[in-house]
Amino acid sequence: MHERSAMEQELSALADAARKRRSADLFLRAAVEGSCWALLAGVCGKLLWDSRIPPLFFWPLAFVDLMLLWDAVRRYRDGRASLRREVKVEARLRELRAALGIDP
Repeated sequence: MHERSAMEQELSALADAARKRRSADLFLRAAVEGSCWALLAGVCGKLLWDSRIPPLFFWPLAFVDLMLLWDAVRRYRDGRASLRREVKVEARLRELRAALGIDP
């Protein structure tokens, strides 16, 4: 009986953890930042192509472009790590539900 109550407590804790899906938000942010990076990279490329000497506002744009790329890659990696954790939590949650007889 003690084992069943421990499993039910673990199930409750895992159910709370499974409700929080951070990976979707992280992937969305990475996609939006990646799109903004591509657009801004095009603008920076056009500025370089059309001018002999880049205008002064090129350098802040290039810096923002690199920061967008760096943050998009970082958010994507965080999203993948979060997704791996979520898959493990979901697998353990299914095991507990099957062991407790909740799911057939």
